[in-house]
Order: sequence, then C-alpha cells, then structure tokens
Amino acid sequence: MSYRGAESSGALGFGVTDTTRLWLHTRPVIERFVRPRLKGTYERDEAMQARELAETLGELDVSGAAGALLSTFVTPGAYTDDNPRYDLDMDSMSLLKSLPAGRHGTTYPDMTWEPKEAFAAVARHFASH
Repeated sequence: MSYRGAESSGALGFGVTDTTRLWLHTRPVIERFVRPRLKGTYERDEAMQARELAETLGELDVSGAAGALLSTFVTPGAYTDDNPRYDLDMDSMSLLKSLPAGRHGTTYPDMTWEPKEAFAAVARHFASH
C-alpha cells in the first residue's frame, strides 16, 4: 500500500477502494458513468511502502528464509491518478504504478507503468547480496 497510515491500518492497508463503484465500473453501459475511486482522501506515501518492504526483506534474511512472495509486480487496473480521490494505486501492493490508457512512464517510456520507490528498495536489497 502506498498511502500514509497503511502500515498501521490493521488490514495490511487493503480496503480503501470503494468496491461498489469499482463493481459498477465493470458493468456494461453503467461503466461510462461511474468512475472507480477511494473511500476517502488519502496521502500517497511511497517511501513508507519502500521502508516496510526493506524491513521485511531484512527480517527474512536474518530468519534464513529460502524465499517469500514480497509484493505484486503490477496491478493493471489500479491506475494512479494526480487526484488522490481516484488514485487506486494507493490500494495496491504493487511495485509499479499503472498509468491510465495512453500514458507511458518516464523511466521506461515504452511501458504503461512507472516504478515506485518500493521497486528501487527491492532492487537495492538484492543488488547488495
């Protein structure tokens, strides 16, 4: 999750998307009139997600774990948005931000996503091993 307070939400940060609007957006005809959004206004905090993942990776190293599922690489339908109310990416565990149709990333201009700070944290961890 990439919003301030997700780490202490008690639900791993999940559940801030308005699921009724999300479901309505999947219905033919209705989808044109209903835009998915979050249940409230949240503040993007990619640094928190990166810190949490880095800490977890460190704990896994110390425990001697042979492997673990860290996160989701990308959540294609959870698009980021400049308006926090519609930034569905904040309710996603992905390492990348999905960009709305027609937009491409700046880091990888041919891709429809942009790496989050968590992506860099995971890369740094494994580069040091």
